[in-house]
Amino acid sequence: MHIDDVVTVPVIGKVTAIQDVPKWQETTEASFGGIVAIRFTQPIAFDTDAPLCSLATGFIVDAQRGIILTNRHVVGTGPFVGEAVMHDHEVVEVQALYRDPIHDFGFLKFDPSHIKYMKLVEIPLAPEQARVGIDVRIIGNDAGEKLSILAGSISRIDRNVPEYGHMTYNDLNTFYLQSAAALSGGSSGSPVIDIEGRAVALQAGGRSHEATNFFFPLDRVQRALKLIQDGKPVLRGSIQTRFKYVPFEVAQKLGLPEETEAMVRQVRPHGIGMLMVATLLPGGPGSLAGLEESDVLLRINGDIVTHFVSLEDILDSHIGRTIDVTVVRGGETVEVSVAVQDMCKLTPSRLVTFGGCVVHDLSYQLAYTCALPLRGVFMTTSGDCLPDMDDSQGIIIDRINEHAVSNIDEFVEVLRKIPDHEPTTIVSYTITDIHTKESTMVSLTHQWNQINMYTHNNSTGLWDRTKIKWSPRPTDIKPVNVRLPELTDPRAGKAAKLMQSIVSVFCGFPLSIEGINKPRAADYGVVVDAARGLVVVSRRTVLLSLCDIYITIANSLCIPATLRFMHPEHNFAIIQYDTKRIGDSNICAATLSTKRPQQGDPAYMVTFNRTSNTMCVNTVVSDMWDISITP
Repeated sequence: MHIDDVVTVPVIGKVTAIQDVPKWQETTEASFGGIVAIRFTQPIAFDTDAPLCSLATGFIVDAQRGIILTNRHVVGTGPFVGEAVMHDHEVVEVQALYRDPIHDFGFLKFDPSHIKYMKLVEIPLAPEQARVGIDVRIIGNDAGEKLSILAGSISRIDRNVPEYGHMTYNDLNTFYLQSAAALSGGSSGSPVIDIEGRAVALQAGGRSHEATNFFFPLDRVQRALKLIQDGKPVLRGSIQTRFKYVPFEVAQKLGLPEETEAMVRQVRPHGIGMLMVATLLPGGPGSLAGLEESDVLLRINGDIVTHFVSLEDILDSHIGRTIDVTVVRGGETVEVSVAVQDMCKLTPSRLVTFGGCVVHDLSYQLAYTCALPLRGVFMTTSGDCLPDMDDSQGIIIDRINEHAVSNIDEFVEVLRKIPDHEPTTIVSYTITDIHTKESTMVSLTHQWNQINMYTHNNSTGLWDRTKIKWSPRPTDIKPVNVRLPELTDPRAGKAAKLMQSIVSVFCGFPLSIEGINKPRAADYGVVVDAARGLVVVSRRTVLLSLCDIYITIANSLCIPATLRFMHPEHNFAIIQYDTKRIGDSNICAATLSTKRPQQGDPAYMVTFNRTSNTMCVNTVVSDMWDISITP
């Protein structure tokens, strides 16, 4: 090949970039009045959102109505408290206006009349302008900075949703845009601006160690904003199916015939792939209709569908109706009719709290994490009343005693009827292992654990509280026969009789006060009056008067007790149990000596060992002095 045959490409990029500098400067400066820093708090764990205080970004999309666009993981799915900081540092309160059930966008609202010194700028949405190769600017609250401007170029517009990990928020059924730009925390919700000052995408996430950034496309955002501006509900349809975009070469391996591929390429000449069924929720419309994972989507209602926007347009407009879906499965064409559900009704909008515990219906997001049926009561926080349950594993409550619970209405109905101090069995499993069920025995006290239900108010964006009335079922106190172990070793002498006076004492502390932050304490106590049920116990066990006390007799009978006296200085307290709960027993009251022990006196320590077997240790009084006992 001769050198004359080489085609030389004109070097114009540098010149063009230099010429664009004044234009970019003008564009970014004009956008500053529409971009806000968001300081927000999500005060309670809900769905995939942990409680946190953080920073983010948003931008004004309707200055007249005071509507700010940001990410769903900023608005959150649960309670939200926040404020927006304008470019001139005016601060205004914001409330949650809308969050999409699955996509990573949401709207906040503020009162425009509260902005007194700055002219609000409205940034127009232009999803159709997002193209590969265009230069963009991401303007936002990057790394806690009030305003940062980062440059980048869009490299992909048909990327599948990024995966952020287990038990956290992950988008589905949408394309994402990709760019090379090193962003960090606080940039979520930043507008992705083109040189004309239009928002072509929404900053959503990225990988900082790879300098890769993910942008959410604005097609569905534009639709939702228009409906909100018109005062209409934002309807979202679902068939409980997650799709994934695969290139034609993968579709071929899944059985897509060559002639079908040729037809699709002719109808969609700019497409490079098709949608594939990736996940079906058991019991969902897609699963019940006969769809299977790895099916390649071909048509819906006779129209070829290869794009997520087209798919969601159809689902959103057919809520409560059925659609005819044609898929390719192993080279064969299969047609099914699928019912379309209202996605908003599948998304939890209520939560229940009691004793620090927080539960709500299993969410759409969490169900997709492990392909679970969309039912069950999910525990986001175990609280003080269920301290032995590890909420980091994603707990789903299956039963309370003999009652199965599949939603929070059934959960509340069972919970409100449980009497105080009644031993209650909670059967649960984790979201990652539905086949292994664990039982936890608890005793709930409604005195400390008020049941509250919070419901999201779509009009105000707030969560309205309803107190659930405790209505325990009547219970009959039936005395239980119990026998304490006896010490038969003759070497114990008279001390052997004390084994029939020792009981186990458990003390739970519902609140952390007076510097005591232990949730519970346990030790032994001595019965000093069997007729009245009086027990002397160490103050190291009964640390606070604000407590729940239980005694266990012979490792078999657990009954509640009441604190009757706590010495303000010395190391003892007196508790009392209800003697009506005990039938035939060999409990004896210990005889208290009036003689002050002296150094060198013989003594017997009567107690239980680690395996709860009786033991008696012969010893002598070596010394007597004041000591300080640490809780």
